[in-house]
Amino acid sequence: MIRVILVSLISIIFFTSCGEDKKEKLKIVTSNWIGYTPLFYAKEKGLLDNLNIELLSVVSLSESLYTFNSNHADIFLGTQYEYKMSSMKNSQVVPIMLLNKSDGGDVVMSNKTLQELYEERNKIDVYLELSSINSIVFEEFISKYKLETKYFNYINKDQSFIANLKEFTNPTIVVTYNPYNIALEKRGLITLESTNDNKDLLIIDAMFTTNDILVKYKDELKELKKIVNIAISEIEKDPKQYYELIKVYLFGITYEEFTNSISNIKWLNNNPNQNILLNLKEHNFPIKDLL
Repeated sequence: MIRVILVSLISIIFFTSCGEDKKEKLKIVTSNWIGYTPLFYAKEKGLLDNLNIELLSVVSLSESLYTFNSNHADIFLGTQYEYKMSSMKNSQVVPIMLLNKSDGGDVVMSNKTLQELYEERNKIDVYLELSSINSIVFEEFISKYKLETKYFNYINKDQSFIANLKEFTNPTIVVTYNPYNIALEKRGLITLESTNDNKDLLIIDAMFTTNDILVKYKDELKELKKIVNIAISEIEKDPKQYYELIKVYLFGITYEEFTNSISNIKWLNNNPNQNILLNLKEHNFPIKDLL
């Protein structure tokens, strides 16, 4: 009888300790920016399942940040702007993986030429995600072209909403990024400025989490970095196969449009440029926890 009780107690202790060691599923939230597609590739290949990672897809950078800040995700993908916003709320947030640098992927579009905007006396509708890097891109744009005196009517909408607008009757500016700009081009908007034109504007996309998640899941995150590297190498080796696997996330853009979009970013996940790292450090973007 005593032996039976001892065996039962040992079993309870064993299963309890196993339950304590078991890690919960890691949730990563991302928008559909072209530079985040390596995560979609990993998902479609089933590679995230092996690491017990769930990928959540949302339509905007601000929604991605909101999902993380409301504790519905453990990790989010965004720019240094979203990092700044999240770290103001939680000082434990850190960047853990650099993904890419925008090199033409963030754009300012309009149904007017630059000259027509100079001459415009009525209000100009500006569609953008105010709580995202869009606002910085627009501030740089109006400063560069000295448009500060114009009457701007700010319309805060996510990129999916903007890309699905049928027409723009008022003088309009749209701040957007790949692949959403492609739908807007088809509706007659022209690109006035991109991050390829403004070399002083550094926009970095990265993966962010909290210190405790980084410590707890460091092995899984190191493996995830390897998977991201594999996905990026697949883009370079067989872009057609890559596109076919992830095109469901790209709002109907063609293969040619996809390859053009990819040309507007520079990958940073593997051996990032030291000048970029120095620039980030000078702008209070910590790099010591990068995997």
